Amino acid sequence: MSEVRDLRAEELPFLREMLYEALFWSPDSDRLPFELVLAHPQVSIFHEGWGRPGDTALVAEVDGRLAGTAWYRLFTDAEHGEGFVDERTPELAVAVAEGYRGRGLGGELILALADRARSDGFERLSLSVDEDNPARRLYARLGWVEHERGDGLGRMLLAL
Repeated sequence: MSEVRDLRAEELPFLREMLYEALFWSPDSDRLPFELVLAHPQVSIFHEGWGRPGDTALVAEVDGRLAGTAWYRLFTDAEHGEGFVDERTPELAVAVAEGYRGRGLGGELILALADRARSDGFERLSLSVDEDNPARRLYARLGWVEHERGDGLGRMLLAL
């Protein structure tokens, strides 16, 4: 049985672990060193200074263990990820820890985070996903649609 709840401040290292997992989703990819990846400017923007206005993260806990997380953050025109659409649309990231995948936790986290975003007054969420990432099918089933297809960014939007 899983429980979805707010990420606690002391669990921020888990969010960083899941960010790393989200980046290296393919089992065939060569994994670069954890600290090197998280310090990269295109990655650090997703976790450094966590807790600023608009930062929201949920975790899935299974039998008392952290099993996955989904989070969103607002970005600016000057600093943003590949899923950026505008300064009013939070960019979402999600990852489920190995050993817990294939149980529906990713979908559960995304739906719960979408509900939170809706209640926080956001009109939509965005994300970026590689063309060959199987998660694209999950996003599509949950109502996400492609944004500016063919731009090489793999952006998808969810209207709330």
